[in-house]
Amino acid sequence: MNALMRHPTARAAAIATLVLLPALACAHGKLENAMPSAGSTVDASPESLRLTFNEDLESSFSMIKVVDSSGAPATSEKAKVDSSNPRVLMVAIPKLAAGSYTVQWAVMTHDAHKTKGTYTFAVK
Repeated sequence: MNALMRHPTARAAAIATLVLLPALACAHGKLENAMPSAGSTVDASPESLRLTFNEDLESSFSMIKVVDSSGAPATSEKAKVDSSNPRVLMVAIPKLAAGSYTVQWAVMTHDAHKTKGTYTFAVK
């Protein structure tokens, strides 16, 4: 009989690790929806950008930055968590000229996991 089978405490710890590992691996904020969406082309400049995540967000440690094709900032407002839905991060956007824009985001969820990402959209 191997050592794991002879020691109930070791066996219990191994089982707990196997049970909890998938939950821990999935405990990061995941972007579920974006408006405007990734890869989209919108007819007119949006008034705001809204990102929806699978977990509640910490406003103080979450941000959205929008830059134009030359890398110049297209937003000056600070992103904030929607008071009616703590999974939504939004930022006001000034009138954007036609062109391509990159959204850079970073969030921290209530359980202190950090996630970041980027995507692009275009304005006709």
